[in-house]
Amino acid sequence: MTNPYPPGKSALYRLYDSAGVLLYVGISHYPDVRFKEHAGDKPWWHHVARHEIVWLDSRDEALKAEAKAMKDEQPLYNGYHHLGKGWPQKARQYDDTVERAAVREGMRSALKRGDYRPGAYLQAAPVGRQYGVAAVTAFHALHDLAEEGVLDNRRRYFRVPQQTA
Repeated sequence: MTNPYPPGKSALYRLYDSAGVLLYVGISHYPDVRFKEHAGDKPWWHHVARHEIVWLDSRDEALKAEAKAMKDEQPLYNGYHHLGKGWPQKARQYDDTVERAAVREGMRSALKRGDYRPGAYLQAAPVGRQYGVAAVTAFHALHDLAEEGVLDNRRRYFRVPQQTA
């Protein structure tokens, strides 16, 4: 298998929602890998409808282009933690309350129907994919269910109790 990434180059990527709103600007040597990471840790990820990638000759060039893009284009979910004190805005926080509630209710229904056998392990990433949300959102929803006693919390994953309440 050939490496699809240009050797020695860095990607500057932009992530957009379906209305064309710029959500995020970032850089990576391996953008597809980075997108998978974002899918797990960015609660707004399910809004990404398309991305643009521009390959630059070096990481330094990509860092400068990223800083310029953030200042000029002001993506919704980049903030001053990216650029330090010179950046005028704090990163906007995405409120995933609605998505968490949908996952909780969907999981409650699935558990009542017996879709998961007692003792089954649940991980956030597959649950997130099932409900079309980021893994971090699914994790918090599963954690909420564990707090309610619906699931057992096993730190990195959750378990369907042997006897459901």
